[in-house]
Order: sequence, then C-alpha cells, then structure tokens
Amino acid sequence: MITLALLALLLLPFLLVGAVLARFSRINRRVLVRWCAIIYFAAALLVLFGVGPYLAAWTIVHAGTRPQDRSLKDTPARHSVAYEDVSFNASDGLKLSGWFIPPTSKNAILICTHGLFRNRIEMLERIIPVARAGYGALLYDTRSHGNSDPGLISLGYHERRDVLGAMEYVNRRYQDSADHPKIVLMGVSMGADSTLEAAAESNDYAAVILDSPFLNIRETVARHSWLLLRLPGFPFDSLFLFWLERLAKFDPARMDAEKALARIQPVPLLIIASEGDNRMGTVAARGLRDEAKSRLKILKIYGKEVGHGAAARLYPAQYSALILQFLEVALSPTAAPNDSDAGGTTASSAEEGSLQ
Repeated sequence: MITLALLALLLLPFLLVGAVLARFSRINRRVLVRWCAIIYFAAALLVLFGVGPYLAAWTIVHAGTRPQDRSLKDTPARHSVAYEDVSFNASDGLKLSGWFIPPTSKNAILICTHGLFRNRIEMLERIIPVARAGYGALLYDTRSHGNSDPGLISLGYHERRDVLGAMEYVNRRYQDSADHPKIVLMGVSMGADSTLEAAAESNDYAAVILDSPFLNIRETVARHSWLLLRLPGFPFDSLFLFWLERLAKFDPARMDAEKALARIQPVPLLIIASEGDNRMGTVAARGLRDEAKSRLKILKIYGKEVGHGAAARLYPAQYSALILQFLEVALSPTAAPNDSDAGGTTASSAEEGSLQ
C-alpha cells in the first residue's frame, strides 16, 4: 500500500504535465506518451531504489517512541507494585531513564529491554506478574526512546551499550550487598537482539530471555521490504544497508544473532516466538535454540493467531506462567543437569511447554 501510494503521487505531475503538453504543444501524442512513460518509470526506480532506501535508513536511525506509545501513562504503581524512577548511563555515556522495581522475596533482577518505536511500558505487562512473585526488575527506555537521551539507532548494535549500562547500574546499586542478586537479561524484538549482543560482551548474568528475536539485519530488512513496501529484498536491502552504515556509523554485518549467541555464557536460555509473526517468523528462534550451548534451553512457539511480540498481550496468564516457571528452574542451584532433560520445548499457544 505504501509503495502504491508513492507511485500514485509520483504519477500525478506526469499526468498533469502530459495533459498540458498534449493540449498546447505540437508534439505527437504517441511520442509524448512514450517519453512520459519512460521518464515516469525512471523516476519511479529512482524513488524506490535511490531515495527510498536512504529515507528508510534515515527514519530508522532517527527513530523514537511512536505516538500511541508516548500517550500511554501506565506505571508499576497502577498495579500496586513499588518502584523508583531512576536514571543511569549507557556504556557510551548516554543518559537513560527507567523504573527500578526492587526484589522482595527472590534474589534476582530482570533487565528488560523493549523493541523499536516502543518504550519501557511495553515490558510492564510482562514484568508485573514477575514482580508480584518477588523478583526485581529494571525497565528502561533505550536511546532516543521514551525519556532517554537521543542517540543513533542501529537495530541493536549501539543499543547493546544500553543493556550493558543497565547491568552496570544494577551492579553498582548492589556493590556493597553481601547477597548480590542474580541478573536475568530479557528483551523483545530489537531489544532481544541488543540483549544478545550485550550478553556476548559480558559474563555477569544468570539467564537470558529472548522474545521475538531476528537473526541479522540484512535478512530482516529483506523481509520487511516485501512485507511493508512490496519491494524485492534485493537490491533494496543492499541499498538500505549502505545508507544505514553511513548514517548510524557502524557495520550492519556486525549485528548477527548466531555469532553473538556463540559468545555468550552457557546460561539457561528461553526463546519465545510465534507462527503468526510475519515480521520475524520462527526461523531465527529455532536456529538460535539449536545453536545454543546452554544446558537449559527452552523454545516456546505460539500459534498463528499471535503476531510479532504479541504473546504477552494475547495470552498473559500463559506467558507469565512460562516466565516464572523458567526463572524458578533456571535460577535454582541444580538447573537442568543435561540437554536431554532440558532440551527445549516447542508448543502452540494453546499448550504450555513443560520445563524439566
């Protein structure tokens, strides 16, 4: 629809100019139509594969929280959960804003990273049941989102520094504590991949939860170019990545979930995806589960009625039960003795997978 609208808008001046020339000039009409068509198709190619990839990359690099999420006013207090407004620095110095929910009866804190165009509220529905169960949590706005400082968006590469900064904040907060809480990393969509990239650069965490991750930027761009614009992945993806590298100042090839997974600690891993996610699909989730070195690795696949990152909204009770069950097993002293006992579970939205 977006592509058709652009092409229709582009066609209007050609129709207007062609009509004027046909009315007032002596140019043969067949020649006029032929040249108008040639110039129009050349202009369309320039817009779609010249200006288009640049504008798409610029939009991503300067992305922020979408209007409908900015209008949300939910807080942990509305759910009778105690919290603090906090701020801390990403590892590259950007100031980030968030909510800190202290743990009450569980000695663990979840660091929760939202997806592109969203803010910390996206993670709230996932965390309230966890907080009520006694776990702590740090929900924060990533760079350029919510109330955090602006920064270049890179679909996860720069954002890994936000996750590292959140980990450093928790460690500083409990640096004098005799019973330092365990850190669990959790992210959704782009937040899942930035979480994975951060985990590859640290060893200070006890478990990882990835909801709707993607494998790499090129594959994701190719999928979205067809899904959103009905344009072929090639050459749009290559042109988009060309501009993304220059605008965001990083090499997109460095964002690779499988390579990051190979470098993380072999801690318990929960991956969540859905058959109805036409943006990311389940290939990434299945591939990451298969490649993971974790002794406890669980894959949960929801059904076709569940879209991208929508499992927590559509099946809140099942989702929270899955998270709590995973945390109970993953953080226990004897988590999953071997792969055969804990080899991940694939299940539909109507049936929760069991954890061994």
